[in-house]
Amino acid sequence: MTTENNSEKQESTDVTELNKAKNETVTTELHFDLLKQYAWFSSAVIGALIILIQLKVIEIGQDVYISIGLLSLSIIFSLTGQDYLVDSLLKGKSIYQMSKMLKFFRGLSMGCLGFGSGYFFAGIFL
Repeated sequence: MTTENNSEKQESTDVTELNKAKNETVTTELHFDLLKQYAWFSSAVIGALIILIQLKVIEIGQDVYISIGLLSLSIIFSLTGQDYLVDSLLKGKSIYQMSKMLKFFRGLSMGCLGFGSGYFFAGIFL
């Protein structure tokens, strides 16, 4: 019976370690994809602003410059976060060891995205 208990404990430990590895992989992919989507969305909003300028729907002014600046910062923070993620993984760090910095980059990127698009659209409607 002792041999059976030991083999059951070994199988349980193997399954637990396999689940931890899968969770770490999924978490890493989610962080990378979130940063990628923030950069994509910021560039899409910049593209929309440029199209509106070309169609002469809006005029170039301080609101446009501030919005494009904030959206550009969002892209820069997203790319910096992706670079940090890849470099840290190459150095052998766990996703859990770098999660605070990734949250920081995600927060900065999302904040600049929100402020940039919000500042522009608030300027249109007010």
